[in-house]
Amino acid sequence: MTHEVTLTALAPTGEAVGRLPDGRIAFVPFGLPGERVAIRITHERRRFVRAALHGVLCPSKARVMPMCPHFTRCGGCDWQHIAYPAQVDFKTGLVREQLHRLGGIADPPLRPCVPALHAFGYRNRIQLVASDDSAGWGYRMRHTHTVTPIQACPIAPPALNTLIATLPTANVAFADLRLFDDGPRVVGAHPHALNTDGTITLGRWRYFVPAEAFFQVNTAMAEVLVMEALRVLDPQPTWRVLDLYCGVGLFTRPLAERVAYVLGVERDAAAVRAAHRNVAGLAAEVWAADVGEALARPALRRVRWDAVVLDPPRAGMARLALDRLIALRVPRVVYVSCDPATLARDLRRLLDAGYALESVQPLDLFPQTRHVEVVARLSLSDARAQASGPAQK
Repeated sequence: MTHEVTLTALAPTGEAVGRLPDGRIAFVPFGLPGERVAIRITHERRRFVRAALHGVLCPSKARVMPMCPHFTRCGGCDWQHIAYPAQVDFKTGLVREQLHRLGGIADPPLRPCVPALHAFGYRNRIQLVASDDSAGWGYRMRHTHTVTPIQACPIAPPALNTLIATLPTANVAFADLRLFDDGPRVVGAHPHALNTDGTITLGRWRYFVPAEAFFQVNTAMAEVLVMEALRVLDPQPTWRVLDLYCGVGLFTRPLAERVAYVLGVERDAAAVRAAHRNVAGLAAEVWAADVGEALARPALRRVRWDAVVLDPPRAGMARLALDRLIALRVPRVVYVSCDPATLARDLRRLLDAGYALESVQPLDLFPQTRHVEVVARLSLSDARAQASGPAQK
């Protein structure tokens, strides 16, 4: 049975939403606000339903033909049906809505989302699964374990796509493909995956990146992200800066070229190993530690920090870690987030602790998907005096 609904908005999940005649909200993947569509209900709850798009009766002007023949099935992209300029506008709106709804920030100092330099072919990493019949490689279908085989992925560059046909289809279930400076490489779950560490260059910064360590998947926009964080922070030569969840040193390295001292904190062993190499010879050090635990160390707490840059995982900062950061009363905070929902939650706590939100800048590092990166700057006008002194070496 199908139902006709008018779609009115996009949810943070990337789905379009409308309302059934009985008042329940319908979540519809691959729809667009303003469209009249036919849907088929797949899951029902008391207050909402999830539905499959059965037909578009009145399409939006922003609707386009997807580039990928596997779109809607492969479980990867969820916005290829949206013209790219509209994707960027929707991401600005989603950030605003999350800050308002979850953070209670009615009128955030939000700038329009920075569009990606490349809408397709931008990923420096793809992870594939062998199909059930060992006939090829692909991505898992949405909400299932079924694999959709692919020959190429439009959001991956040609250099990675050429590797797909070379992958063995027997005795290997998973393949991790990465694009380093010296070319494409199979770095995981492959019988010939040797010498898997590599380098990735952002402008004038070259980073050593172990195969198992996280690095931003959009190389071109990762440089834009770093420059934006530096712009809003405006670091000064005398500053001491904390870089929390520093990874391989994405922000640590450029910061260390501009300030007196940077302390990076990261718990992933492979990333810490890379970060040590990436900041060698600079005024920086990296601790291998959980952020919450590091923030309790006397060697960190007795330093008068001028600023903190934090780039936590999607879950945001753990409550204890954020409490300990707030207790330091660092006067300037740059919060880099890949999830507007957890960003809004953490910003609310920082605002309640006396910080002022000065700017929020979304950046599109993930075209054709609902995901967005955000750089927020906060300041504390009443920062209390801290005991100064060098960080413990």
